Amino acid sequence: MKGLFLKPSRGKLLSLAGIFCLGITVYFNSFHNSFQFDDLYSIINNPALSNILDLRAIWNFWPTRFITFLSFAFNYHFGRLDVFGYHLFNLAVHLVCAGLVFWISVLTFSTPEMAGGKISRSAGLIAFFAGLVFVAHPVQTQAVTYIFQRGASLAALFYLASLGFYVRSRLLQREGRPEASGCLYGLSLAAAIIAMFTKEISSTLPLTICLYEFSFFRARKYAEWKRSTPFLFTLLIIPLALLSRHSTSVPEMHAPLWPNWWICAWQYLLTQLRVIVTYIRLLFLPLNQNLDYDYPLMAGLFNFPVLASVLFLTGILIFALKLFRNYRLAAFGIFWFFLALLPESSIVPLKDVIFEHRLYLPMAGYSFFLVSGLFYLFEEKKVNFAVFILCLMVCFYAVLTYQRNKVWKDPLTLWSDVVRKSPKKARAYHNRGRAYYAQGNRKQAYSDFNTAEELTPKFTGVVFNRAITRYLGEEEAKTYYDRANSYSAQGFLEEAVRGYNRAIELNPDYAQAYNNRAIVYYFQKEYALAWQDVHRAEALGFIPNADFMKQLKKASEREK
Repeated sequence: MKGLFLKPSRGKLLSLAGIFCLGITVYFNSFHNSFQFDDLYSIINNPALSNILDLRAIWNFWPTRFITFLSFAFNYHFGRLDVFGYHLFNLAVHLVCAGLVFWISVLTFSTPEMAGGKISRSAGLIAFFAGLVFVAHPVQTQAVTYIFQRGASLAALFYLASLGFYVRSRLLQREGRPEASGCLYGLSLAAAIIAMFTKEISSTLPLTICLYEFSFFRARKYAEWKRSTPFLFTLLIIPLALLSRHSTSVPEMHAPLWPNWWICAWQYLLTQLRVIVTYIRLLFLPLNQNLDYDYPLMAGLFNFPVLASVLFLTGILIFALKLFRNYRLAAFGIFWFFLALLPESSIVPLKDVIFEHRLYLPMAGYSFFLVSGLFYLFEEKKVNFAVFILCLMVCFYAVLTYQRNKVWKDPLTLWSDVVRKSPKKARAYHNRGRAYYAQGNRKQAYSDFNTAEELTPKFTGVVFNRAITRYLGEEEAKTYYDRANSYSAQGFLEEAVRGYNRAIELNPDYAQAYNNRAIVYYFQKEYALAWQDVHRAEALGFIPNADFMKQLKKASEREK
């Protein structure tokens, strides 16, 4: 099958090596980052992953993400819960995706609409920088460093591979090589089917292939469109898979934002209009990234934020239509971005209105638009200037990605970052409370659970976790209380005070600890502190010993 793929020239191999080296450089500090958030339920405590040969269990867990969870089972089989293997797999997927973005870019400049065009002389540079932008952009961290979101990057891999095989197949067809073309066409269709069982975002692949066909091959005859038609039938795979079994994905996709909320399709769509604007801002200026945005829901079309978003997005689409004739690749990148967002940013309500990992596949469109747009803008006379700007942007993205990976180090660093950026969101405090509890800091965990419950009173998960933390805190406080009583009986008053302090720190409602610390303060002649503890004990319903109260009163009067 010689000639199936474009000849791997030295320049192409060096470009791929550069893309891979940059990806490894910016992500090598994430290899030992801990499991996070949904990793607990989907990987650590998922019995379906315990046997890689039990395909039925993996299928039943989540049919439309069967390939994704099969990859998790692969990691579990060879490394159990060693995070290194999971991160290594995620990074390998990301690097392959970046390589595919590079390959598709190279192939595009061989299509009828791009060959010999304005920027075709810079095809190698454009493909190289498209791959660099894709691999280095910090928004990609949520799909790469967050292990569970492998679904987004793995689906993108098969999505991009299917498109790449399809484009190469069309080019071979035009060269009059039907056998080689048919082989790659079969690989494209196979990759499309696998993508449909990786994540639901793959549902737009047939439309993307049609868009590519129209954009770069200018298909006007039925015979040419016939090659893209079979991909449309793959649109049936995801709904049929979901109907085959009531899997965890069905309630997950349609679960409310919180236990007492429900979001309708219309409200979700209006909110997504604003979310997409935020996504665009993150692409161009990826600052203040956040795992869990506290995003307001939109209620009416004529609210100013919604109306402004509609006008802004409409303007972008009109701009893309005007670009289409003379600046085809840049326009295609814009259309790709919107098309790739459709499954998660349209009328199907998801549990959360915004997540950065949803930009993983749309990032390919942004890469095509950004890089080709700069080369279109500066054309041949100022190619060096375009290269200079792109080098600066890639370096900027790379530094931000490296820094963002530090935030994902462990649950405490991650959720502390979320609390700082979403201080009104209960889930942020709830998850940071869990992180504090895991580290043994029950006092701070108790405080965070309290805050989460105040922000969302019906958030039963917080109430449950807070109750557990309080119970365990009381048990530990009892140990320090008994130890302090022993010190007090032996006359070691300083040690007794420290024991009571620790007991009260663990259980702020420990009335007997306040009472007994008051007695120790009495013997230390700290009468003011003793009175404070007596009053605290009384406020908590404890009745101090009458004889002790008389002695404390007399001692206080003598001191005066």
